[in-house]
Amino acid sequence: MKRLLLALLLFSSPVLAEEYTIYTTERPPFSWSGVIDSEGYYYDFTNSGIDKCDIVARGCFIKTNVKAEIINKDIIKVQDRYFCSEDHIQAVNKANPILSLIRYSYMDYGYGTCTKDGWVR
Repeated sequence: MKRLLLALLLFSSPVLAEEYTIYTTERPPFSWSGVIDSEGYYYDFTNSGIDKCDIVARGCFIKTNVKAEIINKDIIKVQDRYFCSEDHIQAVNKANPILSLIRYSYMDYGYGTCTKDGWVR
């Protein structure tokens, strides 16, 4: 009974229950990524050890004062850039792999750019 109660408390916690979709605009030269909150504000990804994270979700994200425009569940627009969800990028990469020969094996790096129509390789 104690285990059931503990499990219910853990999984009902808003901190643990909240999930964020990570959006990316292009790869390479950068992998400019971010998330949006429930109010639509955009949070930039940072890997700087100096910054204090506003959101921790598979990385450290810093709040901006910029609201994202939601195009659909896979695409958002932040200022003049489009960002695609990682799920969308993976689906495009899986459907149209571009393989590069690296040391006797093939690797797909998933390079591309997000547009208003989705991820373009």
